[in-house]
Amino acid sequence: MSWHERAVHSLGFMMEGDDMDKAVEGFVQVLSFVLASSSTASLLAVGLILLLITTVFACIALRSKPEEVTSFFKVAFFLCLVGGILFSAAGPSLALFYVSQDPIRRKPVNAAIDDLASNRRVRYVIRLISRSPSDAALGIDALTQLGPARQKYSFVADYEELKGYTVKEALDLFGIGYVAGYRVSVVIFPLQVDLYPANARGLLQVVSNVEAGVSPQDRFLKPGKLSDDELREFGDTGIPTYRLDNFKPLYPHYCELAQTFFCGQYAAKELVGGLYRDWHPLGFSQKNPPTQPCAIPKEKFCSFSDWDKVRQEFKGHFGVRAFLIENLEISKIPGRMLFDFQDPLRDRIPDLGLPLSFD
Repeated sequence: MSWHERAVHSLGFMMEGDDMDKAVEGFVQVLSFVLASSSTASLLAVGLILLLITTVFACIALRSKPEEVTSFFKVAFFLCLVGGILFSAAGPSLALFYVSQDPIRRKPVNAAIDDLASNRRVRYVIRLISRSPSDAALGIDALTQLGPARQKYSFVADYEELKGYTVKEALDLFGIGYVAGYRVSVVIFPLQVDLYPANARGLLQVVSNVEAGVSPQDRFLKPGKLSDDELREFGDTGIPTYRLDNFKPLYPHYCELAQTFFCGQYAAKELVGGLYRDWHPLGFSQKNPPTQPCAIPKEKFCSFSDWDKVRQEFKGHFGVRAFLIENLEISKIPGRMLFDFQDPLRDRIPDLGLPLSFD
């Protein structure tokens, strides 16, 4: 075999290998689409069960004499075979239809709650600002900071949790709420500064930071509010420290203090923006939040046993993870992306194809 023939032969194998990799990748992607929806996953499961039953019937038929195979058996075999094929095909077909109608994959609620429990690292954050069309000061071209000038910290969300949603849906998830006729200014940028999960612990850390500029007599976190153990734990801002399981014994007291701050009037409160009734002390925003959260008894407001219970209790109105970030000057944020959405009912938070990591 000449070198040319060997090269062509090798190239053929490489192409076959590449095709195989692409086929496997495509299969995995379709399977992930199917499993992302309970309806498509159920269709696929029914189809596979019917095909399994068909296989059992086939084995029985092969081991039986022709005269032993009844008409009922043949009909059952045929129905299971056809049903298995149809249901197995219906699951992926419906999943692909969903994708064609809504091509940007959105993060499922359970995955977002998993991220909350593990305090999964955030790569890009998003800030949404709803405004009246006549309020030019909040237009994307006029914005100078993430929040009002008086704020020291502003609320943001994980971009990955909001991409693919309509802007209206994103507003609802973030607890802002949609106002008919309003436009929405959006800032998306890579995270390169400290970010505080807005759970009870993170909120108190931010309060402690901003109260450095508040007179001692007006501070919320006066000496004695936190125990020595809490103060030692309080100073650590590593990602694992915000996982509730890592400070669970201290959470009830942190939450009690956070509720007092949330429901009271303190000098530091106007320095921490967006602390409204949608905020939950576990660190997320709520859709359809309680109308009077401060009327909720402390025991219920701060109750936590495990994340499975959180999934059950907030399945219908879990929003997104909430974070507090320094009120940055927008013009100085590296890699910032600015958007002006004029039709929140139809416009979507785009999939920008952002890398999972960056230097």
